[in-house]
Amino acid sequence: MSDVVVDQLPPDEAFALISHETRFRILEELNEADEPLAFARLRERVGMRDTGQFNYHLGKLTDRFVRKVEDDDGSAGRYKLTAAGKRVVGGVLSGGLTKTIDGETVPVGSGCLFCGEEMELAFETDRIRVQCPECGEMFTDIEVPAGVMEGHAREDAPAVVDRWLKRYIHIDEFGFCGTCDGPLSRRVLSSGDPDPPDWLTEDDGWEVAVRNECERCGDSSYSDLGAALLSHPAIVAFHHDHGIDVRETPLWEHDWLSTKTADVVEEDPLRVELSFSLDDERLVLVVDRGLTVVEEHREAV
Repeated sequence: MSDVVVDQLPPDEAFALISHETRFRILEELNEADEPLAFARLRERVGMRDTGQFNYHLGKLTDRFVRKVEDDDGSAGRYKLTAAGKRVVGGVLSGGLTKTIDGETVPVGSGCLFCGEEMELAFETDRIRVQCPECGEMFTDIEVPAGVMEGHAREDAPAVVDRWLKRYIHIDEFGFCGTCDGPLSRRVLSSGDPDPPDWLTEDDGWEVAVRNECERCGDSSYSDLGAALLSHPAIVAFHHDHGIDVRETPLWEHDWLSTKTADVVEEDPLRVELSFSLDDERLVLVVDRGLTVVEEHREAV
């Protein structure tokens, strides 16, 4: 435990505090308010007549999920959400706890690199897939909270999912778990390792992958080496010099993310070369086991 983190409540007690319908309504109303609310105004918005009962439920939330702030004149004060309260409401609004996603597939507007057929975006409960309907090539299959799609037309789904994927990648890059915000361990794996994943074989042309694993909750995922380095300055600058903004270009339009661009050049210590071309120039990066770029250069092709 960090010396700046203090345990206040066991998880079961924290969930018990917010399990009552009135208490969650209090959190919702404070979240929707533009400013802290006085006791009477908050009770009115929640729709509870019994002052004593309302005060009881508000008291259960105060300090951990709700904070009372005194007015400048020293009067009774008003109430607002704490950071924990905002997280509770945000978790529900994201749809991850209460909603699922479903619907007909949507064309993404880009052809499959392997067969040329237009790829499709498919919805399945809590996952979104971008896949070729002809040859079955999978670009991504990722968990997405249903709330991500709320307020967006079905035809806008590819653009929304692209932004979500980039956000997800950047969270990994900065070393935080997307599930619990814990510290994320990232390692490059090769098919030559003692115990590689079953699907990581040279027979398929893929020699390496990046494993992301949370040291707190144990959640883990794999990514392509190129995707793991997407916002590295050398990659961003290389695209910019060739008139491409990696922030705006959909991930599935980067051909080098869907092809074999990484090769193991040394086993001990592990060194992996990532290379791809734009126009008449090639970018070459060499990374170590910990995903640090140890060499980089450009060359004419």
